[in-house]
Amino acid sequence: MINTPPAVEPLRSRDGDRDRRGGEDTAAGGMLFDRSGVTSAMLEQVIEASLSGICIVDQQGRIAFANRALLAAWGYDRQELVGKPADLLWLSRRDGPDCVGCALSTRRWGGTVVARRKDSSLFDARISVSTVRDPKTADTWLLLSCLDVTMQRTAENASGHRRDLERAIAAMPARFMDPARIDMAIDDSLEDLGRACGACRISLSLFNDPRTLLGTTHEWCMPGQKPGRGEFQKFLTSDLPWWAVRILEGETVLVDGKPGDRRMPGREREFLKRRGITATLMVPLRLETRVVGFVGVDRDTDGRFADEDVALLDAAVHIIAGALERKQSEYVFRESENLYQIVLDAITDAVTVVDTGLTILLANDAFVAWCEELGLETNVAGKNLFSVLPFLSPATRQQYERVIRTGRSLTSERSFKVGDRIITLREIRIPIFERGEVTRVITVVRDITAQKEVEDLKSKAYAQIERNMEQFALLADHIRNPLQAITGYAELMDDPGTTEKIRQQVQRINAIIDQLDERWAESRKLSMFWRRYS
Repeated sequence: MINTPPAVEPLRSRDGDRDRRGGEDTAAGGMLFDRSGVTSAMLEQVIEASLSGICIVDQQGRIAFANRALLAAWGYDRQELVGKPADLLWLSRRDGPDCVGCALSTRRWGGTVVARRKDSSLFDARISVSTVRDPKTADTWLLLSCLDVTMQRTAENASGHRRDLERAIAAMPARFMDPARIDMAIDDSLEDLGRACGACRISLSLFNDPRTLLGTTHEWCMPGQKPGRGEFQKFLTSDLPWWAVRILEGETVLVDGKPGDRRMPGREREFLKRRGITATLMVPLRLETRVVGFVGVDRDTDGRFADEDVALLDAAVHIIAGALERKQSEYVFRESENLYQIVLDAITDAVTVVDTGLTILLANDAFVAWCEELGLETNVAGKNLFSVLPFLSPATRQQYERVIRTGRSLTSERSFKVGDRIITLREIRIPIFERGEVTRVITVVRDITAQKEVEDLKSKAYAQIERNMEQFALLADHIRNPLQAITGYAELMDDPGTTEKIRQQVQRINAIIDQLDERWAESRKLSMFWRRYS
């Protein structure tokens, strides 16, 4: 843009002069830039060398001179403009500003107008108008400096919509935090992405496993567009459309109807015509490295997808794919969880499934009933094992860490104090592997407190029986010793009949004691058998 400096001499006309460039007649008989021919030629060269379009307008609003930059921008020849109203270069006063009138009244005007080329096409132009007065004739001339700002505005708009696209992508991860709202999050994200990149439609489409069916599951489209959500396309696996083949090969497909490498312009133009759009971008969507669908972005206006836009949309598709993977994993887990729950509830022992952070994922009815019996919390799913069972010792945590680290099962038996009770638990911890790593641990807990109490009573009973048998053996010896004394004393008596009777009674008592000894030996063997096998 050129503003007229104060040193510029006033302009005046001479009849009969001709344009130095082409020899055409100028308005009012020609234009001279100065009284000196040297100065005139120099000033004209300066104006012609300007990158801005410059024209000189008289006070009646007629164009007296236009440089080559202006002629090129508007598509006119010089003879087509000279003598014509300056309003020819932009929209009429009714539709645009009165640049000439404003400049004549305020001596200067600047702004942006909607310019009109010779072929009636419109573009944005920044106009700077200043007045120049001839001190000798008092004539006032207008010097217009014009600059096409269409490309600048296009760049600004592109930068602006790219910022909108970046903001739309930055807002996506927060939407996908809640798996229950993933469908709504996808719809909201598609709307933001579509508006940011100037699309008339943006949709998520998924293939079935045999690749014979393609369905649109999520979509946003501008008003007036026919919604395609819920529609399906059937394919033959032996005759897939060319664009579907490229998508399934993991290639991002850009269709704009123009020829390119490995493209057939005819089929692309037919594809766009059939869909009523001017361009489309299809970004593959992968789940666990496998292409399962794509996000399609359609435009019905001029303009191509910039490489930066394609890269940003690819990042957005990766975010959507990550959310779908989490939802799919959760669905599979929930399905298996229902089966696990049925199996676990059939087990009478308390069973829990925890992750590596010791968060309870599953617990069977026996575990919940056991917690209720101990007066503990029964709503245990999703809570930390140590908060549900606060009596667990640090050694228990170390055992879990050992199972996760080594991947080997571990059996333990420990006693814990819960309130005023002492309970004894036998636990078996079994690791669950996923992709070679321990991701969960199943724990089978059996409360053996009653069993331990019975075993303690049995041990005490066995000990008491042993003591009684030992006392019985000693008692037999204590009986035999007096009998020997009685026998000796009877032998010393003078009455043979009495002596014989005493001897017979002693033998009878000894026989009874011998029988008791035999029964003691048998009881001893039976006690040892009980201790070994009970």
